[in-house]
Amino acid sequence: MGLTADMGRFIAALRYDMLPADAVKTVRLGFTDCIACMITGWNEPVTRTTARGLGIAHDGSHPSISSVQAPAPERALVYGVAAHAIDYDDTGLAGHPSAILVPTILSEAAERGADGRAMITAYVAGYEIWAEMARRDQDQLHRKGWHPTAMLGTIAAAAAVSSLRGHDAAMATRTLGVVASLAGGIVGNFGSMTKPYQVGRAAQSGLLAARLAEAGLTSTETAIEDDLGFLRAISPKGQVDTTSPAKFGEDWGILRAGINIKLYPVCYAIHRAVDAVIDMRKVKPVKAEDVEAIDLEIGETQAEILRVHRPTNGLDAKISGEFGVASAIVAGACGNAELTDAFVNRPDVQDLIRKVRVITIKERDDHEPAHSPFDRVTLHVRGGEKLTTEAVKRPRGHFQRGVETEAMWTKFEDCVKPTLGESGARTLFDAIQGLDRMSSTDGFGVFPPAQRAANAA
Repeated sequence: MGLTADMGRFIAALRYDMLPADAVKTVRLGFTDCIACMITGWNEPVTRTTARGLGIAHDGSHPSISSVQAPAPERALVYGVAAHAIDYDDTGLAGHPSAILVPTILSEAAERGADGRAMITAYVAGYEIWAEMARRDQDQLHRKGWHPTAMLGTIAAAAAVSSLRGHDAAMATRTLGVVASLAGGIVGNFGSMTKPYQVGRAAQSGLLAARLAEAGLTSTETAIEDDLGFLRAISPKGQVDTTSPAKFGEDWGILRAGINIKLYPVCYAIHRAVDAVIDMRKVKPVKAEDVEAIDLEIGETQAEILRVHRPTNGLDAKISGEFGVASAIVAGACGNAELTDAFVNRPDVQDLIRKVRVITIKERDDHEPAHSPFDRVTLHVRGGEKLTTEAVKRPRGHFQRGVETEAMWTKFEDCVKPTLGESGARTLFDAIQGLDRMSSTDGFGVFPPAQRAANAA
């Protein structure tokens, strides 16, 4: 039996009581962060546009998120788009695990009447499948032009759905085979609405694959590892391991790679440099007009991902390393207040953007191969002075540095308070912390009540 079948057996056998305690904590953190981002992203143009294209009512108000009337696959699509709309959602495995898994799980669990423990188990099932695929190819999908979240995340979404639907090993394997033909997403669309759409589409595909498999659609049992299968087809150099035994339940990917909480709503590839400049600015204040040149040292893959070099709006700025550094110098921050068209086009910000020189580092970080071992910034200041930041290896919010509950609450409140108010934000936050005790998705209070009668029929 090959990798696809091994994946199917793992999904079918996984139970909540098998999960490491730290894995459950990570899932809770992922749900907390993703739901905050979904609520913030609900009123973004890309979410409204996607809903309109599907014929789903969206009047731009929050109540819509709790009254979406649509089949679970379409609901997962819109939820996934909202989760990634402002690029503030967590990262891991060179992608965005929760933006795929949480919308998928919420949509499917509502129809199934699944409880919190089933949702947690489904998240781990999806994450472990993603991690197992990621470890088998040392080359970075980004550099081939693939969007890893949309590619590997599509398979992970199907795994989560199989878990929730109680598939046996054969049906889970068939579902993975079907979904292997549904993955898609390119880096060339970064900086546009299609980037978050690719994330939502991956969530939708996971639900569709499970339903098609159950309806009788067949697939091969080697779709993932076949010589002409998924992993080898998307591999940048074709140097992918498709034969070594899977390590499910032995080497837990979710413990090894975790999730990283983003503290800036921009591409994760620039977070370390933003941290570096903000920290230096606190010790050595510098005026934007005194900066003559800026050297930004980042990894090769990071430089390719940060493809927008002269941003003119807030959406472009999210994928611009030059903007991240300029924002940190001018504002000492890089948050939602800076991701506006007005701030991006300020003369002092645009002047600094033009002064950034990107210097790539060839070496790769052992833990996160899409990144260099460190990022660093040097400011060449009027009068000949050079100000060089610390070499930052792990940004704030990285799972190896940990995220305190209070820090997570601060981000959650910032995202959710404008919609739910402080009391509502706190109630929702506390509810998510008790995810393992929830009897259904009704416990969240901001998602549509389950249509379980229709599902049972």
